[in-house]
Formats: sequence, C-alpha cells, structure tokens
Amino acid sequence: MKLLLAFLLAVTGFAADVAKPAFSSAKYDKDIAAFEAADKANPPPQGALLLSGASSMRLWKTAARDFAPHPLINRGFGGSKTTEVLGYMDRITLPYHPRVVVFHCGSNDINAGDTAEAVVARVTEYHRRLRAENPHAQLVLLSTTQAPSRRTKWAEMKKADEGFRALAAAHADIRYVDINAALNLPDGEPRPGLYLKDNLHPSEAGYAAMLEVIRPAVDAAWKATEAAFKGK
Repeated sequence: MKLLLAFLLAVTGFAADVAKPAFSSAKYDKDIAAFEAADKANPPPQGALLLSGASSMRLWKTAARDFAPHPLINRGFGGSKTTEVLGYMDRITLPYHPRVVVFHCGSNDINAGDTAEAVVARVTEYHRRLRAENPHAQLVLLSTTQAPSRRTKWAEMKKADEGFRALAAAHADIRYVDINAALNLPDGEPRPGLYLKDNLHPSEAGYAAMLEVIRPAVDAAWKATEAAFKGK
C-alpha cells in the first residue's frame, strides 16, 4: 500500500508539472511578446552572446558595437527581477541556444525587500537550466550595482555578490565580474560622470567603464567555447 501511495503521489506530481501554466506577468508580458515578434520578423543568430537581465542591460545601447565581432542579442527588460528573468527563460533565453550569457539582475529584487539568499538561489537555477539545454554555454555573472540611490540596500547586495562569487568558484563555466570597481571609488562613492541623474543607471561613460572589466571575461568565455561551437 505504501509503495502504491508513493507511486500515485509521484504520478500526481508529474502531472502537475506537465500541466503547470507558462510564467506570466501583467507588467512584462507585452515586452516579452515584443521580443518574440522581433525574433519572428528577424530571427536572431544561434550561439550568440546574450545580454540577460534588467534595465542596465536593456539600456546598453552601444552593446552591439562594444562587443563586436561577437554576434549579440540583448534581452534585458527594465525593472525586472530574477523571478521574471528566470520565469521567461523558455521564451527569451533558451530558444537562442546562447554561447555566452552576460547576466545582470538581482538589485531590483533586493530593493523590493528580497533576501540575498533568494536572489542567489534563483541565479543558481538560471545557470542550471541554461547548462541543461546548452551544456557548453558559459555564464558571465555580473555583480549587483551598488548605485548611490540604493545605498540603504548595499549590505544585502554585497551578500548577494558574495553568493555570486562562490557560485563562480564552484563552476568553471561561470565567470564573476565585479562592476562596482569600475563604477564606484574604493570608498563606495560614485566615480564622477558614470551614473545618470537618477543615480541608478550607468551613463554612456559608465558603460564604457563597465566594458573594460566585462569584455575580458566575455572574450575568455568565447574562447573557452570555441571548440564546442565551431561551425555553429
């Protein structure tokens, strides 16, 4: 009887997983649908460099030029949290079979009251799912942005960054990059001219400073995947 009960519970759980509806958010469904429409009209390349995350990715207007000659897909969407980026993976990450992903998200979660542990757990799941369908893909994991406007959340952000660093140390396919060293002075104050007036998002000069620390990691990840993606 116990074996039968266990079997029935397992089957019921499997059925529930199969029937689970696709992730949806009233705030972002239109944005994701727009990405899908653009993909249909002009299919993006497979095995490209993917920018994934929130508004600091979305607003990187010079990214295609900055990361050339790597083919680039930018799927950042403003205000998003790791919950949404993970939830929409089936629609704006996995279909591209990216070779390298630059991931930047988590600050919005913490600003909304989430814990560093929860953020790290979702990023861990993002990495697991990415590798499950793309076993040779690499992840360039950016730190949270300790922006001046979110000073009261810095302590929790630093905890998340410690978790990101530990995740990278445990996985050879993850490269952690601290962008705060590029955007902020050693005492944490913002470097002059590197943030917009909102004291949250990088300015054009801020993106140039970020590129200096991110580009080497992207190039190293691209080179590490060369054999696996040759001819793709």
